[in-house]
Amino acid sequence: MRRFSFFAAAGDSGASGRGDGPAPAGDPTRRETGFAGSAPGGPAAVDGEAVVGDRPLAGRVVVVTRAKHQGEHLVGRLQALGARAYHVPLICVSPLPLTDDLAAALKAARTADWLIFTSQNGVDAFFARYREAALPPLSPARPRRVAVGPKTAERLAAFGLPADVVAEEYTAEGVVEALAGRVAPGEQAVIVRGTLSRDVVAPALREYGLEVTSAVVYDNVRDEAGVRRLQALLQEAVVDVVTLTSPSIAEAVAEAVAAAGRGPRWYASIGPVTTGRARALGLAPVIEARPFTEEGLVAALVEAVRSGEAPGQPLP
Repeated sequence: MRRFSFFAAAGDSGASGRGDGPAPAGDPTRRETGFAGSAPGGPAAVDGEAVVGDRPLAGRVVVVTRAKHQGEHLVGRLQALGARAYHVPLICVSPLPLTDDLAAALKAARTADWLIFTSQNGVDAFFARYREAALPPLSPARPRRVAVGPKTAERLAAFGLPADVVAEEYTAEGVVEALAGRVAPGEQAVIVRGTLSRDVVAPALREYGLEVTSAVVYDNVRDEAGVRRLQALLQEAVVDVVTLTSPSIAEAVAEAVAAAGRGPRWYASIGPVTTGRARALGLAPVIEARPFTEEGLVAALVEAVRSGEAPGQPLP
């Protein structure tokens, strides 16, 4: 049986191997699930295997598109549930250098009333640059710390600074709602963000009368090699699911789908903002995570498979 080995396996998501390629279309080993043989790092799928027991995703081909340092855990979770999970990062995340403007924003965080984190990446990059700036440790009492969701709050706690406020809805809009009635005119806020973060929180806080400083601490760059790998995968295999964990990833997926001339059977979105962008790009049908976390995404996908339905389309 010929094996498909072009795409990076979990644990080596940044590179592609050189195998003997996919089985040709007429080869009986080319199953509808997409690949001949087992996925790298994952169990072999049985074509037509029933959804049973603790392996509800058995036989499903799922492409995880998160950044390299974030996607491997999700790949492992999906493989444990029986999926053929492939990691094809479509975004690269890297801390930005310590410029004078960033150093000033970091210094402002020490005396601000509010320090707002809109992602886990922001937490890690903020403290990396803060240490580089050789600033005194932040006080546990001030600034009050805001996290967009529980995972971001966990990252804050790992640095010894628990979140004072955690948004109930894990979006920028949720952060704004969480701060309504808590903030006061004249207070100062520092928002920690990336280059592609949506500009939602700062305008809202300014409307509340706050002085707002943005600390842009990390860069999001499309992984063009990943887009090409996803395009090739869609052309060579029947993919059941492609994950969408940010609007920028949805845009990269749409580019790959257009170039491939075909998409997956459905998409799994991390939350409503990403879902909205996906639908605007014509990506459908979309399964949406509830809650808006990685765990919620997996749970929504399992539920869709078990129920036999996804939004707008029965699951085959």
